[in-house]
Amino acid sequence: MLTTQVYAVNRDTADCLQVRTEEIEAPPAGHVRIKVEAAGVSYGDLLFQRGVVPGGPKPPFVPGCDLAGVIESVGPGVTGLEPGQRVAALVVSGGYSTAVNLPAERVVPVPEGVDAASAASVSLNYFIAYQMLHRVAQVRSGQRILVHGASGGVGLAFLQLAEHIGGVTVFGTASAANLDVVRRHGAVAIDYRAQDFANVVRGTVAEDGTANVTTAYDKDGTVDAAFDPIGGAHFWRSYSVLRKGGRLVAYGQNDALRDGKPNMFIGAVGFLGGIVLPKLRPDGRKTGFYNAWALEKSHPEAYQQDLAEVLNLLSADKIAPRSVTKVPLRDIAQVFVELERGVTGKIVLDCTEA
Repeated sequence: MLTTQVYAVNRDTADCLQVRTEEIEAPPAGHVRIKVEAAGVSYGDLLFQRGVVPGGPKPPFVPGCDLAGVIESVGPGVTGLEPGQRVAALVVSGGYSTAVNLPAERVVPVPEGVDAASAASVSLNYFIAYQMLHRVAQVRSGQRILVHGASGGVGLAFLQLAEHIGGVTVFGTASAANLDVVRRHGAVAIDYRAQDFANVVRGTVAEDGTANVTTAYDKDGTVDAAFDPIGGAHFWRSYSVLRKGGRLVAYGQNDALRDGKPNMFIGAVGFLGGIVLPKLRPDGRKTGFYNAWALEKSHPEAYQQDLAEVLNLLSADKIAPRSVTKVPLRDIAQVFVELERGVTGKIVLDCTEA
């Protein structure tokens, strides 16, 4: 059988992707072969291709961390899964494919009635937001959290999942054009260009839930957790509004890619200044960089449990991305151009149109 895959072949801004069609072997013992119907696209795929993320895959590799499709065949020793069953999976790389072999323990059944594109649209963003909220920061009712990029894919996932916890005060940063999206989910919306988020967090909140930055400056205003994908010096600023015992959860280095060029200095500043340095001067606040694969090693049950929970929330119409745009797999080069410019909503590759 043949599989068509999109390879990242270099770190360049153009001519960096190459479509290849290759033979795929029968699934070995403990594996299943999946006919991929949909693969999610994320900004992280672009960061991996540009080499911004330390420890990321090196060219040539197949991008794509989330996929959904139908099991075509199962290898020896596989139980509980069968051909024709729709499943979803998260992988380090390999999503941009029409067929893949994966270990059986990496696939999670998709609830009846949920199509592949919908499953792929939430598998990554909502999974990592769920783990950061529940496994890492352990956010509970009555707490206050800060979410940067709150109108984006992962940011919106934080807002929706926090709503299901209930009783959580959420401060969310976004551009002026997206503040209404943040407010619709009950969060205090902060214009990251026009407002200093630290001052808003330290200020008071009016009865309608909006920040009243004209009131007296309250230095005791803090949050229990801050979720930051920006990187660089931004990590330190998020750390500054944590309460004693609070936690900064970093999960990206978006600022390390500017004007299409990686800036490893910004990445180093973020990691050393925002993550490592606070650990050297303990003050009761905690920092850490979220890593799904590391969490999976310490909590091997978490992967299947958390992805299944996200898919169940989707099936129950309790979560939904802002929008989903389906694009044929063959048009991935244009998608990468759009990622660089910034996109709204979730892009999902239709892998049946290779």
